[in-house]
Amino acid sequence: MRGKLLPGVALTLTFVAGCTSSVDRVGGEAAPAGSPAGSASPSTSVAPAPTSSAPSAPATRSNTPGAPATRTSGPAAQVSEIRRTNWPDAVIQNLRFCAEADPVRFRNGSNGLDVPCRILPDGARPVYAEFIVEEPANAPSTEDALVLVELGNRDAARRQALVPVQLADNGRDRYAWPVILGDDSSASGNQVMTFVSYRVVGQNVEATVRRLDGGTETRRWRKADGSGNWERY
Repeated sequence: MRGKLLPGVALTLTFVAGCTSSVDRVGGEAAPAGSPAGSASPSTSVAPAPTSSAPSAPATRSNTPGAPATRTSGPAAQVSEIRRTNWPDAVIQNLRFCAEADPVRFRNGSNGLDVPCRILPDGARPVYAEFIVEEPANAPSTEDALVLVELGNRDAARRQALVPVQLADNGRDRYAWPVILGDDSSASGNQVMTFVSYRVVGQNVEATVRRLDGGTETRRWRKADGSGNWERY
């Protein structure tokens, strides 16, 4: 329903994901390390306020001798609609990774099925950036989100994925693009690849992952086609 990823955007945002095992986390741009995902009402953003804001107007001083200086504040920064998402209770369309009917309806961070799909597990938080092109091309650009989702029970085989989420054409519904898959877990399910941290770099995604053998490495993905599929490079 949407077009291509936005080319040439020189924007880098980092987010630290909660791993499925107890490990040290590195601080991220979006929130302190290990911050809980938390719940919020639909009118309250669970993400931090935008990093950019309008500067305040300079202080002005009265011509009257001895009068105190007065300061007029500039307009408050607007919170984008995608940042208002209550992720633990989000409704996301086209999220086929969760292997259930469309849309996926999360409640308290899980879809509640026997083989659950959990959004932002272990205190992970979303990354916000304008990295998916709006259609039509002259439409106002809006922020998109990159969120961590995990499919499977903790005592069985499970898998993680990074999910790009964009507002639908109506400006309200949340719509998932093709996901970035983590590796399959071990046959017994006791070893799982996890996304330790992830960020948007221009039109690409970069992440630090913990492999099945416990080692860490940096992986990068870029758009593979106009449908939003990803490839490692």
